[in-house]
Amino acid sequence: MIARTLNEMLTRTVERYGDKPALIFNGETTSFAELQEAVERCAAGLAELGIGKGDTFGIVMRNCPEFVILSLALSRLGAIAVPVNFLEKADRIAFIFNDAEVKGCLTSEDFLRTVRETQESVPTLKHIFLSHPGGDEPALETIYRHPLPETAGPEVAPDDLVLLIYTAGTTGLPKGVMLTQRNLLSSVESCLLALDVSDRDRVMCVLPMFHSFAWTTNVILPIRLGATTVVIESLLPFQPALKLLWKYKVTLVCCIPQVYSALVQHVHGPKAFLLRLLNPLKLTISGAAPLPAAVQMKFEKTFGTALLEGYGLTEAAPVISVNPRYGNHKPGTVGLPLPGIDVKITDDDEQELETYEIGEVCARGDNIMAGYYKRPEETKAAFTTDGWLKTGDLGFLDADGYLTLVDRKKDLIIAKGLNIYPQEVEMALAAHPAVAEVAVVGIRDESGDESVRAFVVLEPESDAKPRELIAFARPSLASYKVPRDVVIVDELPKNALGKVLKRELRETAV
Repeated sequence: MIARTLNEMLTRTVERYGDKPALIFNGETTSFAELQEAVERCAAGLAELGIGKGDTFGIVMRNCPEFVILSLALSRLGAIAVPVNFLEKADRIAFIFNDAEVKGCLTSEDFLRTVRETQESVPTLKHIFLSHPGGDEPALETIYRHPLPETAGPEVAPDDLVLLIYTAGTTGLPKGVMLTQRNLLSSVESCLLALDVSDRDRVMCVLPMFHSFAWTTNVILPIRLGATTVVIESLLPFQPALKLLWKYKVTLVCCIPQVYSALVQHVHGPKAFLLRLLNPLKLTISGAAPLPAAVQMKFEKTFGTALLEGYGLTEAAPVISVNPRYGNHKPGTVGLPLPGIDVKITDDDEQELETYEIGEVCARGDNIMAGYYKRPEETKAAFTTDGWLKTGDLGFLDADGYLTLVDRKKDLIIAKGLNIYPQEVEMALAAHPAVAEVAVVGIRDESGDESVRAFVVLEPESDAKPRELIAFARPSLASYKVPRDVVIVDELPKNALGKVLKRELRETAV
């Protein structure tokens, strides 16, 4: 029987694998029993602070065990974790925290200044904790209390919210994707059925945990299995992370195309043959961005391990499809819908299209979000009249049911697996007095990653240089959103209605 809640899932795993390593971080091991005790004690401390069912709590930090402990403790209480990209500026985080009305935040010394700046404009944010002791704010472990009795705390139901992940909205402002206990657990069970992984696997969590792909596949899935997760604080520098892959004999990696491209580049020279010979990897999954065929071929040739491309989005918690582990892998496709998830292709009138016809990808299943937080109109617009999630992506299904993506209906740019909404960058550049018009697009390189490129029309008689415009925009944007380059043009391509044709800009930029 599938667990109804994350707490129930953890309890079942502890009963079977209590002494087994759950998390390995910086050489230190946390067993599943120790993880559960920390979660229970953290939940008890949070309850004393008045954190209860329906309350929200922010997280702004890199990967570490405390990220997992707090998130599961909140789940234990029926409260909601609000993980935020730690690269965001204070005003952006403040918008999210105000929208979610967070009561507390877990962070680290690296981002404490930003969180404190955020707190000045977020009246509900009363508690700030650090992941480790020794800073100006209390460490999370200072609130740990005696574990809650099993009967203590509110009743947590499968359809209770457990996670709010903010993604760009149609206005460029973030909107909270509401994910329930059922959404996450359903997504995990579907992944297990499709991938045939077990408690004997070792998983590497190198993507940031605030990312839904990392949280579901690299954290919740291995806990459900009783498998060990090797937690990497940061992807960069890359060489130490690569060494840990071999040191801890990692068998399963779910990551973004750029990581696999980097892996190939780092396995070379005299030691390359030995590294390939001792390669522990049994299965690798690529998601969050398109996987270039060249990267897939080079990786599989170098490591002798299948690299399977999948597809999903935060609103689907997040996985929708993946190429099968056994059987026919179709390069260029994102595979078959996972068990329990249905996919169809529709036209603009929401009519289902035939095989090979291109339209919007729509999905349904227990993994699909409950909606957008406090945004009923945007929630309504995100679903078809018969209840299917409209992904905003264009694609088609072939005769075997494999899904191929053609383009993104939305203009989101994906850089290193992170979403960048062009309008935010455009607004930052447009504030410069020399800018008359601006359009921002993503330019994909050979590794499959995208960089931000801006096309700018200057005001008459202006001689502003690209470097000047980039420097102007930098203070108001997170570092990964800053344009890599600015192209000065005489005019932007537009259709008869005056809408900028960004597809043409992407094509001319190649």
